[in-house]
Amino acid sequence: MDQEKNLLNQIFELEQKLEQEPIFSKIERNLNRMKSIIEEIGFISKNPINEKYTDARTDVEASIVGKEGRHMMITKVVKPIIYKLESSNPLLVQKGIVIVESI
Repeated sequence: MDQEKNLLNQIFELEQKLEQEPIFSKIERNLNRMKSIIEEIGFISKNPINEKYTDARTDVEASIVGKEGRHMMITKVVKPIIYKLESSNPLLVQKGIVIVESI
């Protein structure tokens, strides 16, 4: 399970590093294929960027930047959320590591 998790983290990191580069469109298809292969064996990664954040969320570990407010949003994702499908039910394998800011 650790190998699949590490591979998904590496793919996520590559996406983050290359997203703003012109070469990204050329390799995006390959990255998506790698993610599909991992998904076929039951692992799914989720990027929670721009999602609403509350203290009730159990799928992320958040660092809050600035002053905590009523309406918080995930503005940066350091590590994605990773699930393993067990009998079609998602089991949390890795909490996302995120940066949260008041909006």
